Amino acid sequence: MDILNSILLAFGSFFAHPLLYVGLLTLYIMATRRVKKERSFFHTRVYSRMADVVVPFWSSLVAGIILSVLFILIGLVISWPVLLVIAVTYILLFLTLQLRWLSPSYTLGLTIIIITLLPFMREFEWVAPYYSAVHIETVLPGLVVLMGALILTEGLLINRNGAVYTSPRLERATRGRWVGFHLAERLWIVPVVLLIPGGLIPALDFWPVIPFFGMDFQPLLLPFLIGFKQKLTSTLPMTVLPKVGRDVVILGLILLAVAVGTMYVSWLALVAAILAILGREFLWQRTTYLQAKGSAIFAEKTDGCTILGVLPGSLAEKMNLEIGETIVKVNGQHVSDETSFYEALQQNSAFCKLDVLDYDQEVRFEQGALYDSEHHQLGVLLVKTDKTLSNSVT
Repeated sequence: MDILNSILLAFGSFFAHPLLYVGLLTLYIMATRRVKKERSFFHTRVYSRMADVVVPFWSSLVAGIILSVLFILIGLVISWPVLLVIAVTYILLFLTLQLRWLSPSYTLGLTIIIITLLPFMREFEWVAPYYSAVHIETVLPGLVVLMGALILTEGLLINRNGAVYTSPRLERATRGRWVGFHLAERLWIVPVVLLIPGGLIPALDFWPVIPFFGMDFQPLLLPFLIGFKQKLTSTLPMTVLPKVGRDVVILGLILLAVAVGTMYVSWLALVAAILAILGREFLWQRTTYLQAKGSAIFAEKTDGCTILGVLPGSLAEKMNLEIGETIVKVNGQHVSDETSFYEALQQNSAFCKLDVLDYDQEVRFEQGALYDSEHHQLGVLLVKTDKTLSNSVT
């Protein structure tokens, strides 16, 4: 019964934690804003709102299980005052409404900086109780391990999951023409089991605890948020995002190596926090700079129409059309923009034949019956021109 109570209370702590609802609110805002943008450009949503929940769910669950096992095996202990600082830091960064600030590089890095600075603020009456409860020198190595492990996890999640269901968008270029881009937005809510000394609320005697290294600890299941956002204009999502993920993995491995040093030199924790923040910011700024510097791949062409997006369940998906490929002919007619594409498609209202230029610049032929499509259209999203059509989905 004690084991069952421990499990039930551990799960209860997950659903009672405010960060879970911060994460769910973030997902709602992100999905609503995405659908609104997609409808404004293409007169239809590309993916349902639930896609922002379903896509990261299983990868978050698997990551949480692996992290929980590792943290229990190494005996990672985080005290409740530290958890409070982490939660407050998350909430403050959430208020910026910038999803990328919810990366553990910023949330845990800022937490470590705050805790490191506590000795200089202990004269304040409201800080003194937390300073005496935190035990800075003992908690810092564990915090750096937690930060490094979560950053490593972020990199793996970006590598495997970041390019799935990115959102196509449109914007005006410097010369006034429309160009397309993809926005990769993802929030992973990772459930992690941590050991808390004496339980989350030590005053409650009934709270079940387990012996570990001669001390009593309460296992708690807690949500950790991992946010990611990147605008992609000159490279396909499936090309650049796995590389971004690998770079973040390397940053996480470096921080885990520094975590070993914090066991002997406590001030290295501050170095790790600054390195995490600056390192993650550098990786984001570098990717943003390279994307802005390169040529836009989703732009008007004279020799075809580049596919900006493909609607799930549409004929285009059944024909294996991919984002970034170029349709050069529709029903035997050359196309160069949204208007000529639509006109060529109307030549045969029941069937279409396409000449598609793939990633290797080789032409392949696709064909299909339009009435098989749910929308009675092909289901590709193209960069629009200033000639307005009744529907931007063709």
